[in-house]
Amino acid sequence: MTQETLELADQFDRGLIETDLGTNVFVEAGAGSGKTHELVERICTLVMTGGVELKNIAAITFTEKAAGELRDRVRRKLKDSDPSEARDRALGQLDTAPIGTIHSFAARVISEHPIEAGVPPLITVVDELRSQIAFTRRWEAIRHQLFNDETLDEALRILLAVGGSLNHLETVASALDANWDRLESHPPQRRPIPTVNLGPLLQQTAELLEHTRHCSDADHFLLVAIEKIRSWHGRLENASIGELALVLEILDDIPPTPKQGKKGNWAIDIAEVRNACAELGQAAAALRESFVSPAVDTVAASMAELLVNAARERQRSGELEYNDLLIHARDLLVGTDARTIGVHRTLHERYQCIMLDEFQDTDPVQAEIATRITAEHVCGIDGWEELIIPAGHLFTDGDPKQSIYRFRRADIATYLSTERRFRNNEHSRIASLRTNFRSTAPLLDWINTVFGQLIQQNGNLQPSYQSLTPDPERPSWEESHGPAVSVIGRNGATPDGSGKVSAESMRKQEAKEVAAAILLASGQTEQPVWKKQIKRSDHLGKSFKTENLRLKDITILLPTRTALAALEDALDGAGIEYRAEASSLVYSTQEVNDLLLALKAIANTADEAALVLCLRSAPFACGDDELFEWKSAGGSWNIFAPPPEGLDDSPVARGMVYLSELCRRISVHTPAELMDRLVTERRMMETAIASPRYRDVWRRLRFVIDQARAWSEATHGSLRDYLVWAGTQQEENTRVREAVVPETDVDAVRIMTIHASKGLEFPMVIVAGTGSSPRTSSDAALWDKDSRLHISLKEGITSARYADAKAVEKLFDEAEKRRLLYVACTRAESHLVVSHYVSRRNSLGQLLKDTDDPTIPSLVLPTDLEPGEKRHTTVQPVESWENWERQRTHWQRKSAIASTASVTSIAKGTDSLDGEPGEERLQFIPLDDEILPSPGPASAERGAAFGTALHRVLELSGLQESADVEAIADSVARLAKGVAPQALATRARAGLASEPVRRAAEREHWLELPVVAPSGGVTVEGVIDLMYREDDGSLVIADFKTDSTPQETTVTAYWRQLSTYADMIERITGQRVSKLALIFCRDAGAEVMYRGAR
Repeated sequence: MTQETLELADQFDRGLIETDLGTNVFVEAGAGSGKTHELVERICTLVMTGGVELKNIAAITFTEKAAGELRDRVRRKLKDSDPSEARDRALGQLDTAPIGTIHSFAARVISEHPIEAGVPPLITVVDELRSQIAFTRRWEAIRHQLFNDETLDEALRILLAVGGSLNHLETVASALDANWDRLESHPPQRRPIPTVNLGPLLQQTAELLEHTRHCSDADHFLLVAIEKIRSWHGRLENASIGELALVLEILDDIPPTPKQGKKGNWAIDIAEVRNACAELGQAAAALRESFVSPAVDTVAASMAELLVNAARERQRSGELEYNDLLIHARDLLVGTDARTIGVHRTLHERYQCIMLDEFQDTDPVQAEIATRITAEHVCGIDGWEELIIPAGHLFTDGDPKQSIYRFRRADIATYLSTERRFRNNEHSRIASLRTNFRSTAPLLDWINTVFGQLIQQNGNLQPSYQSLTPDPERPSWEESHGPAVSVIGRNGATPDGSGKVSAESMRKQEAKEVAAAILLASGQTEQPVWKKQIKRSDHLGKSFKTENLRLKDITILLPTRTALAALEDALDGAGIEYRAEASSLVYSTQEVNDLLLALKAIANTADEAALVLCLRSAPFACGDDELFEWKSAGGSWNIFAPPPEGLDDSPVARGMVYLSELCRRISVHTPAELMDRLVTERRMMETAIASPRYRDVWRRLRFVIDQARAWSEATHGSLRDYLVWAGTQQEENTRVREAVVPETDVDAVRIMTIHASKGLEFPMVIVAGTGSSPRTSSDAALWDKDSRLHISLKEGITSARYADAKAVEKLFDEAEKRRLLYVACTRAESHLVVSHYVSRRNSLGQLLKDTDDPTIPSLVLPTDLEPGEKRHTTVQPVESWENWERQRTHWQRKSAIASTASVTSIAKGTDSLDGEPGEERLQFIPLDDEILPSPGPASAERGAAFGTALHRVLELSGLQESADVEAIADSVARLAKGVAPQALATRARAGLASEPVRRAAEREHWLELPVVAPSGGVTVEGVIDLMYREDDGSLVIADFKTDSTPQETTVTAYWRQLSTYADMIERITGQRVSKLALIFCRDAGAEVMYRGAR
């Protein structure tokens, strides 16, 4: 294969990113195109040759995890670069460089200008949980205001009369709270509610009723409906002098009128009658809206005032939430006064280049901050989009086809309008990354075919589609590896006896085929196992290999959790291990509900219902018969009351005693501590073993206790306060994201939402659950293009122009659905299975079905598929007491084995990895009879303190003989007791002059490198003094020693230590260790002993 054939299709654009430092670059990076690599290349080029210091580059990413990875990759790139002053300066600035999320950058900007931002010098960034708790308090204040402000009485009565509720109002308050900055710039206004005037509507109704005399058929459909309107008219007349709430109730209850009926039965044109009916309905709706709309606006205006005041109070106190950070950072740059000009000049000079990663997920405020800082001039609230950005000051990368976070204020229109400004700016360039390093060629061909049809340029709604090209170094895909793309459900779901297919039936059939596809791909049928392509990169370049597909390589992606229950049943039935990693209704699960019931029973001992439900729950296991017996015997539902005679040892009595003891601990225990005791003492972890999903139960219990601990730290509230907060978490549609810790010991399929999968990649992806209609988004607050607010409590309770704003929002939602599918399908590396099961025309699955490529195979799944292998947890009866004692002794001995061991202790023989658990362990290299070097003149300095100090001096010297070793040694010696600086410097000079150190200094090397590796049930850990890469690519491990006259057994232990390190490095990195070196640092110079690693 020639170099020309290996050249990337977008090589020119990549070169532009890496070398064209004098222009602003807007990068459209397709999925899997390595945009982070290019971002790192540009950052390092800027600091190495562009004359920009790293502290003057703000690299802004989407998540803290991505920021950490970016910082680490920059560090590795700089360390791999040739030594220079610029490189060393960049490495020194890296830990404090502005590389992080937009929120961390905003916090930095505010902290640099606290007086101008109107905050205290020291601000506190409130995390998500604390923000949630703070909003609960703000909602309590709003609720108090709604019921105590007399000016809101009429508006609130109207909203409650037409079906509004406090839950609806809380949802609106939450939406307004998240957008308080918009409320301040364009505040909603209170509107007067008109006086009730039913005259015109009553007159219009009377005129309609006059038409009834022209009908000759008393049973005519339309006549019957109009007669119902006559009754409605009477109710309306009687209510005209009554309360407005009654009028609204009647207006909502206007009878519908049918459109069918024979024309010949009417003496006048029936169309005239139908039109009169329709006009009456419209008039009633308009009259209703004339009351409801101003009521909505008035209540919203009241809530907005309180929420803006709360935000300003947070500003004064310095306790800022994430959104506050962005708003105050932006506000620092708005205006043309001297203060703003001064702040702008400082920030513009300090941040010479701003780099925005994942720009498709940027909201307008983030884009505004970046634009205002990099621009040469300032401006007022409006016009920031037109500011001129000097060349080389702004860099963005992102994939507009992956813009799926509109619900977090991410705006595709911001991306597309910025792209247009870049195209029209002579100082800017557009780069397009199209080479996909993630997926195979046939998989990319399918993606290009399908999404070339689904994603097409449409103003500010949708970007154009840029085709992806495969990595030219990737091997061709072979049919024996399994289909790259395949389909299930192409022929649709099988109808039931009535000839119809319900959504539930479709989900069950789909789930069964998903399970069958997993068994087929993982080789648990008569067909061969599918293969996956694995890319490996090291110093020698990039290579590919194939391996068998395993369950943990397979991920099921769902747009929502609607299909999850059916999937779990199907996977359980097929014996397939899986882990659901998306958000779930944690606080509504049975085990968490049982936990909270116990807390309710002790928090309010007068709540008899909570006590009885608690006793019936699994942790207390009292049966209905036992509870009936207790009550029949005169027992009281009071945990402090004495038990009835003869029931002292009943399960109910034992539960009561336990709860009473726990109740006495309320004053000294936090809610988390009480729950921890409940989980431990009621054996909730152990009893969960009976559940097939016991790991999920464990995780949820740990998660809830951790959240309770965080809640207590944030509020210092009582148990009753906690239960109120936990109650809000149990409300319908309240989803809590579980922090899922990877369980590497389980070979299990992963299930997650498409949103959660963004930024990840998997060897095999199954896109399922796309066949049902997505739930209609109930946006409580929308802003139109003129920044006007539109409110909806529920359908029919909205502000005046909400329907228009919702229609525009629906267009954006429809466009985003197509991008959501693109994100799901581009997560796949080797295999993609898409479901064509569809029950609704407007579903995501229908989009895939409409673009179906008939050449893509449907999976042939056996109808008599047997369940795969699955471990079942069973409890065996104890055979004998002696056997039980023997097993107990066995496990006691096994549990006493240390979980960690240091390499040094293993080498000295103080720790042993022999014995249980007897799994594969690190293999230590046997020693030969190598002759030891003759010892030189011995010095008195030896021991752990001196050795530690010597290692520190060598590390701080950077292995450079030109370093001021004496000054370094003097500084280190002051911190190390009993260490002479001169002796330390002499030994360090000896080490620096040794051959291994001189070779390491000229090559890639690592000092004081921590290493950790598993060995059976033990974790082995240590620190390698020095490791460097030889010219042939192999690694050399060296260890510094201060022994004057080491014994042969001592040196044998040293070799054992180094050989252990070599084995660990080869296991961890897969790279070869060719040589080991012992460097004895002595006053007369260093003596070096070598030996092969094998």
